Amino acid sequence: MSNGLIVERRLLKVERVIGETTVRRTVEADIVLPFKIIKIFDVIAHVVNVQTEVRAGGVDITGVIHKQLFVVDRGDLVRHLDEDVPFQVFVPVAGAAPGMNVQVDIRVISVDTTLIDPLTVRQVIILEIFVKVTVTEQIEVVVDVRDGDIIVRKELLKVDSVVGEDIVRQAITPTITLPITARKIFRIIPSVRDVTAEVRFDTVILRGVIHKQVFLVDEGNLVRHAAEDIPFTKTIDIPGARPGMQVQFNVRVFLEEFELIDPPSRLLRQVLVIEAFVKVTETLQLEVVVDVEGKFIVVTKKLLKVEAVVVDVLQQETLRAVVTLPVQALKVFEIIGQIVNLQAEARFDQVIVRGVLHKQIFFADPGNLVRHAREDIPFTFVKTASGARPGMNVQVSARIVGPIRHRIIDVQGLRLEQTVVIEIFVKVTRTVQLEVVVDVRRKIPPMPPRPASEVSEASGESKEES
Repeated sequence: MSNGLIVERRLLKVERVIGETTVRRTVEADIVLPFKIIKIFDVIAHVVNVQTEVRAGGVDITGVIHKQLFVVDRGDLVRHLDEDVPFQVFVPVAGAAPGMNVQVDIRVISVDTTLIDPLTVRQVIILEIFVKVTVTEQIEVVVDVRDGDIIVRKELLKVDSVVGEDIVRQAITPTITLPITARKIFRIIPSVRDVTAEVRFDTVILRGVIHKQVFLVDEGNLVRHAAEDIPFTKTIDIPGARPGMQVQFNVRVFLEEFELIDPPSRLLRQVLVIEAFVKVTETLQLEVVVDVEGKFIVVTKKLLKVEAVVVDVLQQETLRAVVTLPVQALKVFEIIGQIVNLQAEARFDQVIVRGVLHKQIFFADPGNLVRHAREDIPFTFVKTASGARPGMNVQVSARIVGPIRHRIIDVQGLRLEQTVVIEIFVKVTRTVQLEVVVDVRRKIPPMPPRPASEVSEASGESKEES
């Protein structure tokens, strides 16, 4: 209560938007091939290992463009090569400062290649980079004012209130037994799959699988492929978290070191580091006071620039596809799937989600050699999103749920049917810039000056009494 006013307040912890921008940057690189080629068949590129640092006036972004090159050699065979191109860019954002939060989304727009000579390929990669800088603020807003002679104006606000967030790291040191004896480990590629998050009281439980591809050199000097899955469970303390709240998470795994024990050997020791980021939010829908009018009323306001939530959508879709393999497959060892080039666009009460499901297929040919084939499946999903409008902001994420099911469907062993379940999460928001009332009080007017005659009379009375 403030001088007769009954004022109700609510403490919000929200992400205040400092600024956002979308830029395009060009990355050029030359690759020297290990053999001569006559043609570049295809290039598939995506961005991995993105690191960000908010600095004064902008965001410094580093990452790696991972490319798969498919080239035609002089024997007219299509060959596959991997290449990683590191990059670093600075994206200006007015008002950005160290310690603020940043959201970055990078996608590869195009990859142009030129064959300089039979051993050298020049590539020009165009990246589209979206950057949003925010700061987590606690702000106490006025949600109601009651008094008989005032006018209160309110607006409905639906925002994600931050309950808590944290980053945790954990090292694991598994020793595995390889299926065959290895002279040397050529490469280990770890990734995180099937991560789920469960919000409990004051806690978030993350569960998932660390999937590893191990490329080894056997005793006959052939490169072989082996796979391993390591389930993990991680508990993160988030005070204030409650079941039913929303959770955002990002889990990464890094391979720190590995070694064969007494090579040639089947025993492989590894050191892996899991890094998990978790943020728990609660969607609040409340009316906030934006103005109060009345006699002797003094209002204090603050500009609030936040992402107002319009609608959330979480659905699963099933993709089926049949691929014709280049040679006969006796057995399919593994299919690795990854969703790339994910985009979303808001329409009237709808969201259009587009992307590409990129798959790598490892199988055994009639000579028991491990073969590799790739397949790209573009997809478009239309999601119902009540309240969505063109121009609104859309956050989209997608993950593959469970393993990719597969079966060979012909006697020749060339046609492979695959089924993939994709879970898609879409959040539609609009940037709201709103002046909200953070304080209201009634100013007591000063007493009017007394007339001179009253002052003289009062003075005379005092003298007579004395």
